[in-house]
Order: sequence, then C-alpha cells, then structure tokens
Amino acid sequence: MNKTVKIILIILSVVFALIIGAYFFICVLWSGTINFLQPKEIGTYSSPDGEYSLIFEQMGDPQWPFGPKDVRLTLKNHDGKIIDRVSTQINDDGANASEHNIESVSWNDDAVIVVLGASEMKNKEISIPYNNS
Repeated sequence: MNKTVKIILIILSVVFALIIGAYFFICVLWSGTINFLQPKEIGTYSSPDGEYSLIFEQMGDPQWPFGPKDVRLTLKNHDGKIIDRVSTQINDDGANASEHNIESVSWNDDAVIVVLGASEMKNKEISIPYNNS
C-alpha cells in the first residue's frame, strides 16, 4: 500500500472518530444527562402572615443509580430578597425530590422549621432564622 494512501486513511479515521465523539457528546448534552446542578423548583410555602416564603428546590439529578439527591431550601422575605439558603441531601432510593419529602413546615416567631423525610433516612429537621445576622 502506498504511503500517501495510509496517511489519507489515518486522517479519515481520526476525522471519523472525532465526528462520532462529537455526535455522542451533543446527544448527551441534548438529553440532559449532564445536568450541572440546575435548580428545579418543587414547591413554595408561604408564612401565614405573608411576610416570608420558603422555596424547596432539587439541584440537578439524583446520583446514579440509587444515590442521594441534593436539595436546597431558600427563605425569602415579602420583597423577594433572599434571607438564607440551606443545602442538604435526601436519601430516597434515587428518586427525584417531591413535595412528599417535606414532612412539615412550621412558621415560628423567629425561624421557620422544616422537616425533610424520605424512605432511606430519618427525618431531618432544619431551622432557618428570619434574621440572618
């Protein structure tokens, strides 16, 4: 075989491999398999007086195959200003977060108390004070 034919075949093989690799990379990005912790709002809970709201979000996808999911609780005042954000994990057999993971929300005088629950963990109590100072 001629040397130039070998070089041409090598170049075509490399170009073909790059095209196939780029195709699979674009498919993975398009399908959302690579999810860079984009928040997905699960639910919003408002205080009885309307002064505060608590937003429950899932950050990205659960760890594959049956791992924990990252969630975030964001407390805002009536103007929409973020008072505090609390990040934690929920162990629920690889399932996505849902409103069922919020066992209770208690609006006390100085803080909101959230109880998170799931099938593979004990209930987790999180207290977020209204005054972040």
